[in-house]
Amino acid sequence: MKNKILKSGYALIFFAFLLAGCSTNKALSQDQGSITYQTFYNELSPYGNWIDYPGYGNVWSPGNIEDFSPYASNGYWVYSDAGWGWNSLYSWGWAPFHYGRWFYDDMYGWLWVPGYVWSPAWVTWGFVDNDYCWAPLLPDVYAGAQFGSWRAPAFYWNFCSRDHIY
Repeated sequence: MKNKILKSGYALIFFAFLLAGCSTNKALSQDQGSITYQTFYNELSPYGNWIDYPGYGNVWSPGNIEDFSPYASNGYWVYSDAGWGWNSLYSWGWAPFHYGRWFYDDMYGWLWVPGYVWSPAWVTWGFVDNDYCWAPLLPDVYAGAQFGSWRAPAFYWNFCSRDHIY
C-alpha cells in the first residue's frame, strides 16, 4: 500500500495544494519580525537539545519522547482560514510544527531545523485507498519545480482513514 504513495507523486502535489495549502510560504497574520533564532533557542531548550548538525547548523531534538513522530504525536488536525493546521498538544508545539522543517537521523531521531516563515503545517498530503496521508517536508524541499521530483521516505508517512478527517 505504501508503495502506491511513492508512485503517485503528482497526485500528492495536486492534493497538497487543493486540500491544504500547507506547503505555501503564506505568512498569514503571523508577525514574522518577532521570531528569531534566539526566541526558538530560549523557548525550546527546556524541552530538548540543540545539536550542531552538518549542513543545517543548529537543529533541535525533542526530549526523550517515546514513539515521537512530527505531525502524528500528541496533536490533531484542524481546518482554519489558512488551511489544514497541526494543533500540537506539546507546550513547545507552537514553533516546530509551524516554523521550520523536520528530518530524521538514524542516530538522533527526529530533528527540527528552525525556519522563519509560518505555515499551518509543513507537510505534503496524499491519499491511498480510503486513507489520507501526510509526511513532513524536508528542510530543502520547496513547492515548485523541485517538489515534483521529491518523494518522502516511506517511514515519514502517516495514515488516517478519510472518515476521521472532516
